[in-house]
Order: sequence, then structure tokens, then C-alpha cells
Amino acid sequence: MKVLFLVTRFPVPPWRGDQLRAYHHLRLLAPRHEITCAALVVRPPPAEAVRALAALGVRVEVVRLGLAGAVPSLARALVGDRRPLQVLLYARRRARARVAALAARADLVHAQLVRAATYLPAGPAPAAVVDLVDALSASFARRAARERGPLGMIVAAEAARLLRYENELVRRGLTCLVVAESERAPLAGREAVRVVPNGVDLAAFPNVDAATFLVRDVLPRVRAAVPGAELRLVGARPTRRVRALAGAAGVSLAAAVPAMAPELTRATIAVVPLRAGSGLQNKVLEAMAAGTPVVATPRAVAGLALGAGVEVLVADDATGLAAAAVALLRDPARARAQARAGRALVERRYRWEDSAAGVEAAWRAAVEVASRRTHEGVEGGEPCGRRSGRF
Repeated sequence: MKVLFLVTRFPVPPWRGDQLRAYHHLRLLAPRHEITCAALVVRPPPAEAVRALAALGVRVEVVRLGLAGAVPSLARALVGDRRPLQVLLYARRRARARVAALAARADLVHAQLVRAATYLPAGPAPAAVVDLVDALSASFARRAARERGPLGMIVAAEAARLLRYENELVRRGLTCLVVAESERAPLAGREAVRVVPNGVDLAAFPNVDAATFLVRDVLPRVRAAVPGAELRLVGARPTRRVRALAGAAGVSLAAAVPAMAPELTRATIAVVPLRAGSGLQNKVLEAMAAGTPVVATPRAVAGLALGAGVEVLVADDATGLAAAAVALLRDPARARAQARAGRALVERRYRWEDSAAGVEAAWRAAVEVASRRTHEGVEGGEPCGRRSGRF
């Protein structure tokens, strides 16, 4: 199958969750399909990153968006364009023409993230799959509930735009994917949305809110009970605020580590105190894969199929997280049993091979649907070309 794979972040190096997902899907599916990865990016990726992606057997096309084009795109929101700002920020006429030329030679277009969906062809051919990854509207709605003032109003408005746009993608009959059952719950026509979970990889980012919460609210409670406890913050590109946290008592920072697995293996427990965000958190999967017991917030494990208190200890506030961490630090046998259960869950349900197989099945289903629609259009004497209008 000839596949045009659209991304808005270059998959190499695979740091963020969507980059991880794209990288492993490309890695595993390129040997079986003729894939062109079109990267819709503001800045060109380094040459070594392009070579690394091409080494997977993927043809690479870098589609420059340019910063100047963002202004007129975003200005459309002021004159009645109801698309989300996330989408308008990446919309460019010149890039659209280039993507259309690439799509004309493909059997299927795979668009990762809602912002890439605006580049999908308007007609029944080629077939199309949208990997939403997360229901971004739900993530923005949660953030809006936490914000105050003008920023909260802007975020709430964007949440509404995103939900409308995501639902339109589903109503349009496109094959849509999300990483977890919880991510398709907010969507209309959710039964038509396919769940394709993530797998496990070695990259991670320190979340600023989570890191601050962990250092200032959770760690002092842990050290009050276990004075020798130390916290190590690990991630690829820590912000200035995260770096400043390393000055606190018992806190150290490891930035740009070559692999997360050794860091996780050396840890006695892994704490994932996310309070925002959505989707399937690779941070939790990676810790379980490394055989490290996990303490996390409900938000961090919302997309995982967990047994109550079996694979992960869950708490939603600083007191609860600290108590869970102390319990594992004081009971090594319990920590080992939890680690074994977590590793078994990952092996059973969360492998990249299974994730890629789910994407491949969605590709084939989308091609069948597109073929049927084209055939029905010909039989009915209706045009099978592009529909009018813009999406």
C-alpha cells in the first residue's frame, strides 16, 4: 500500500508522545508498505534526523510552513473561520498544494493529530485515517477549568472549537484513532472511533506542573516519613523552572539522558503526578516495562486497563501520593510484587507491535470504505472527485 503519513513534529528524535507513536508506527510498518512521511514543520529537521528516519525505509518529504504564514492563517478566526487555532496555526495554502500533489500518488493518507487533518483530501480517494492520539478538546476543557481570567476564556473557546472539529471528522466518516477508551468517550459517534494504544519506549519529558507539584508538595511529606528519600527528575529538555527545582533538598536533575530505561531501573519507585494532559501516558508504561513500581495520579493512568491497586498505586493529592510512595519504600516485597504485575501488564497489552497492527488494520478498513464509496458514486452516476468547500 502507498501511504502518505502526515506529521507536524518530525518523528526523530522521538521525544514527545506523538513523535514516539509516529516513529514506532513508521518503523514497524515501513517494511510492509511504501510510506512517504511528509513533515509539516516551521523549521527543517537536522540532516541526521532525516537520515535516521529514511534509514527505516521511509521516504521523507519536509514541507516548510514558515512563520510568516501563521499570521494570516490565525487571522481567519477573526472573520468567521470556526476551525480550532491549533488547526489554523498549521494551515498554509502553498503547503496544501504540495501535500495534495503527494496525496495524488497515494492509496491512503494518514494524518497524525487534529492539526494535520486540514490537509486531508476532500474527496473519497485516496482513503484517509486521522490519528487523533488524544481527544484534544477534553484536554483543553480540563485546562480551562484550571485557568482564570482572559486565558481561561481563550482556552475554553478553543476547547469548544476542537470538540466541534473532532466531531466533524467523525461525522465525515473518516477512520479516526485514539490511544485509549477514555479518549473517545467525549466524541460524538464514538463507536466509530478505533482505540489503538501506545507501546513502550525510552524517551520522556518532565512535566513542569507535575515536577513542581512533586518537589514542593509530595517530596516533603515523603521525607518526613523516610528522611533519606531522594527525588531524581529525569527528562529530555527541562525548562528553566524545572532546572530550578534541583536546588531543593533531596532533589537532583538528569537532563537529556541517552535512555530512560537505566534511570527507571535504578529508581526504587517512579512517581507520575500528572494533573493535566490526556491520552495514554508513556511515562507510566515505561516505568512498568523497566520493572519499577509506580505511584501516579488518576490523570496519569486514565487510559490504562489497571487492576485496583495491583499494577499502580493511585492517589489524587499530595498526601495520598506521599502515603503511597512511603508504603512502597517501607515494604520492598510489596513493591516487587507490584513491579512484576506492571511488567506483566505491559507485555500482555502494550507493545508497539500490537499498536502498529491496529494502525495497519485501520488503513485497510479505510481503503475498503473509500473503494466502496468510489464504486457507489460511479454506479449512481455521481461525480467521485473532490467535494466542494474547505475543511
